[in-house]
Amino acid sequence: MDTKNNQYGLHWVDQITDQILAWQKSHGVKKLHVDDMKTPSGRVHVGSLVGVVLHDVIAKVLQSKTSQPVTSTYVFNDMDPMDGLPSYLDQAIYQSHMGRPLYKIPAPDLDQSGINFSHSSQQEKAKFAHAGSMAEFYALDFINAFRRLGCSQKIIWSHDLHHSGQMDDFIRTALDKVSQLKKIYATVADYKLPDNWYPFQVVCEKCGLVGNTLVTDWDGEQVSYECQQNKVKWSTGCGHQGKISPFGGHGKLLWKVDWPAHWAALGITIEGAGKDHTTAGGSRDMANEICAQVFAIPQPFDIPYEWILVRGAKMSSSKGIGTSAREFVDLFPASIGRFLFVNKHYNQVIDFDPTTMAIPDLFDEYDLAAKIYWGQVEGDNRLARSYELAQIADTPPPAHYLPRFRDVALWMQYPEINLQDKFADLKGSLLNELELNLLAERQEYALRWLKNYAPREFQFTPSEKLPEEVAQLTTDQRQFLGKLAELITSQTNWQPEQLQQAIYDLAKNSLGSKAGFKAIYLAFLGKTSGPKAAWLLLNQDRLFVQQRLSHFT
Repeated sequence: MDTKNNQYGLHWVDQITDQILAWQKSHGVKKLHVDDMKTPSGRVHVGSLVGVVLHDVIAKVLQSKTSQPVTSTYVFNDMDPMDGLPSYLDQAIYQSHMGRPLYKIPAPDLDQSGINFSHSSQQEKAKFAHAGSMAEFYALDFINAFRRLGCSQKIIWSHDLHHSGQMDDFIRTALDKVSQLKKIYATVADYKLPDNWYPFQVVCEKCGLVGNTLVTDWDGEQVSYECQQNKVKWSTGCGHQGKISPFGGHGKLLWKVDWPAHWAALGITIEGAGKDHTTAGGSRDMANEICAQVFAIPQPFDIPYEWILVRGAKMSSSKGIGTSAREFVDLFPASIGRFLFVNKHYNQVIDFDPTTMAIPDLFDEYDLAAKIYWGQVEGDNRLARSYELAQIADTPPPAHYLPRFRDVALWMQYPEINLQDKFADLKGSLLNELELNLLAERQEYALRWLKNYAPREFQFTPSEKLPEEVAQLTTDQRQFLGKLAELITSQTNWQPEQLQQAIYDLAKNSLGSKAGFKAIYLAFLGKTSGPKAAWLLLNQDRLFVQQRLSHFT
């Protein structure tokens, strides 16, 4: 579609990519390399998806606008120490690994990992079971989530960069220029460092910890270090002192130096980060100065972005670990999940509560965006652009009928309604294969929403427990429900229309049809209305219906 001709202005992705191309030209940047990074220390929170999708879509739009190659990578910083113990891991096992590099910590058992594998295939379980480390295990979970959203970055493991020697020159430079680094810490962050401070942590030769080591000297070839017992609160060093080469994976730079060192080693020219990194004197300011004064490289193009705020008690783990990316991408189809991220400007917070009508509203906005893109309705072309960028396939599908999600969710709870027929009537013709598949997909996600998150007033499925609202029943209504139990058990092969008429007659001849049907809905749904009563009752397990009505006999 035409991204230039829009009365509302350019989509933010087109704005930022045009800025990047202009910046590249004005600064003489030779190549475009888009990157993002993450430390895989446990289940990855949904917030990290913002950066992944942002960098992925920027890389792909850049590639569409230029003939030069655009590199897109994602680095897992698995050389970092384990400095926090997730509550879902076996404390007795993993406490001893605190302070070790994440790539050297064993992967957890599937049933003790904090990840729900109950719906996973055997193939997926096998991949996790063969993970070589804790870092790989949780990175794999996150990779699966963002691949679902169409993100295709090349994966890079920090420990591979170190062991291959790719980080060696930049480790040497940082150690040689320690005086410049101290000045940067002082001027940018107002942080005075000790005289014998060095920006490197050794993996202790004796105990294997990296979080507890302190480098005290550098002679140009080896560093002297101590594995201090009380350096940090979360692990205890062994007290060993020694000298070792800092190269070839024997250790890592401290994070504020390590970040720009990765940029230098990989040739990264575009990398944003959450706005918390861009405060005055923060890690981004530090990294920019280190690029200029220590590694002599241009600072990468920055994209300071906001986060996603997920509300709703049901989206928080009982173990206090928050909403994982895996859980979040299961809420909706991949293109709609991607749409959520690309449609919101990167400098605006995404505030999302699945326990409200946020999911149906998201489907509605996606459908509107599709119709604008197809030219079926007029509207903001930035929405249409979001629809285009949200597609997982290379090209968007042809125009087709879109069954409204909230209608699917409501009507699928009415057993008397045939959804295919209902939507065919609304469309004005039979649904084609694409539309039938879309309807089936929306039914799947509607059922998931209804079961786990939908507001109670939108749910018309009988509750397992007797609703509190039965307290509203009058004596006549209770007596009617007792007679209804006898009516239903009088036959074993009721047809819906036949039973509906029998219920109507029973109610009309006693307390009145309106009060009778209201009693049924209160007893089963805790509501005063709902699907046709006969269809509702016959669609439930026969024993369940008998047990529910037995409360009133």
